[in-house]
Amino acid sequence: MTAELLRDLIDIPERVHAGDFVLTLNKGVTQESTVRDYVATPQLARCFDDALGLIQSAVEGRASRAAYLDGSFGSGKSHFMAMLHAILRGDPEARGKAGLVDVVASMTSGWRAASSCWCRTT
Repeated sequence: MTAELLRDLIDIPERVHAGDFVLTLNKGVTQESTVRDYVATPQLARCFDDALGLIQSAVEGRASRAAYLDGSFGSGKSHFMAMLHAILRGDPEARGKAGLVDVVASMTSGWRAASSCWCRTT
């Protein structure tokens, strides 16, 4: 068995700055890496369940709903919103993301008839 160094397995930058991992939401919703690299933890799955439940109640009740997304700098608010956008626009990779499949399936099964009003992008 050969002992490999971590730097031989993954790319480790020599310097990292605070803004290097910031996702600008308007760019994040168009980058394939946003969905590809997203890791859905059990806690995030519960948050997506809450968010999709709020959206489902708005769609079914044909009413506006609002929510407040709170978190410290770098906690993943923009990544969360970019993933939510991808799920709502029907992105197959986002809907099939490990950890989110069951949440997405349970919330979106009844939305097919109302799919044209889930997520409108301008």
